[in-house]
Amino acid sequence: MQLATKQKIQPEQTNIEKTLKRLKAIEEISNTCSALFTSDLALASHKVLQPFCELTDADYGIVFLLRDPDNQMYVEAVYGLPEEYKETRNNKKILNLYSRDVRDNWPSIRAMLRKQIVIIKNMDQMNMSFSKYFMDTIKPDKVTSVAAVPIIINEKAVGTITKYYIKPHAFDDEELSFMRTTANIITNTIEKNYLLESAKKSEKELALANDVLRQVNQELDSFVYIASHDLREPLRTIESFVSVIQDDSEISNLNRKQKDCLSRIVNATQRMRNLIEDLTNLARVTRDIKEREHEIVDLNILLIEVQFELTAFIDKNNAKVIAVNKLPSVVGNKEKIKSVFKNLISNGIKFNKSKVPLIQISTKEDNTMPSNKVCICITDNGIGIDKKYYEKIFGLFQRLHTQEEYEGTGAGLAIVKKRLEKYNCEIWLESELEKGSKFFFTLIRNN
Repeated sequence: MQLATKQKIQPEQTNIEKTLKRLKAIEEISNTCSALFTSDLALASHKVLQPFCELTDADYGIVFLLRDPDNQMYVEAVYGLPEEYKETRNNKKILNLYSRDVRDNWPSIRAMLRKQIVIIKNMDQMNMSFSKYFMDTIKPDKVTSVAAVPIIINEKAVGTITKYYIKPHAFDDEELSFMRTTANIITNTIEKNYLLESAKKSEKELALANDVLRQVNQELDSFVYIASHDLREPLRTIESFVSVIQDDSEISNLNRKQKDCLSRIVNATQRMRNLIEDLTNLARVTRDIKEREHEIVDLNILLIEVQFELTAFIDKNNAKVIAVNKLPSVVGNKEKIKSVFKNLISNGIKFNKSKVPLIQISTKEDNTMPSNKVCICITDNGIGIDKKYYEKIFGLFQRLHTQEEYEGTGAGLAIVKKRLEKYNCEIWLESELEKGSKFFFTLIRNN
């Protein structure tokens, strides 16, 4: 009884051993592929072929890879064959994937074309063949059983792993599953690494493009800065000649048309001076000269200074500028932050038809705001802005009104936005025509 029981267990032990062996093979192949950080299929095939054949008791193994665009099949790796087989075989005859003499008769080609595993348990019963060189190389051995597993990358068959057996081999379901799993491991490794390589390549290209863009911007900023200074000289010349004409005692002899032309020249030179000043300010912002960028700035004191510097403009327009609540302290360059407040307050007064232009400065509490930021709101009772122009007004030299309606160059908000972006801060607005505007912007909180 004991002997009979023992004999019954032996086949089960053999099956368990085979299963463990294949699991070990999968683990080894998986670890091998995991250690690869390349999408080079040739390298992966070399690493995988030996454990794939050894752990399934194959006598020979060949990895065929397809090379586009000529659809040629090359031997990439071999197992159980002489080292020189690969080079000699590729030099003797290059297989075309769609050659009539091989596409139906060669297991490897058939597996690729069908994108399916091709199993041949008995070659004598199938109308299949191999290359004469292969048959000559393995003499006196003769292949009896074959398994060809297609390698599919991004849904395209790009090669096969083919293993050959001298003795008849029974391919059970478990072994088929093992072959599929091996092919999937290779496919997943190559596709994953291809994506990683593409991402790294894109990252490098983006970094290079950013470097080029940064250099171009620096050159452009330098050009603007230099040009704005060079333009001052001819402008001073024009202003000098205009001044000479105006001071001349015979100015009264000019007729109305001539006086009008002279007045136009004066206005044009003044606009030109303002434009050059804005270009200079913009160039200073973009040149990123980091001076005193980490000052602690009390916005309450800063607002008092702004009001003092704008006293004449505020009084002329009968305006009021008030702080609704106590403002926080922030970190940054005081003069740059002051220019932001001055520009937004001046705009609120200028673009205003109210008898008493009212500018209110407050903080906005927002739980979604990063803890290191504070949001400031400057509200006016001015003419308002149509929603469709929300983005346009922050563009350089973008104006919504004619020079006759409201003077200016249209560069102010563009400069404000660039100044804030230097601190990784933002500016946006809420507005409605004839109902005023609210400009929100963030600054770095002093913690």
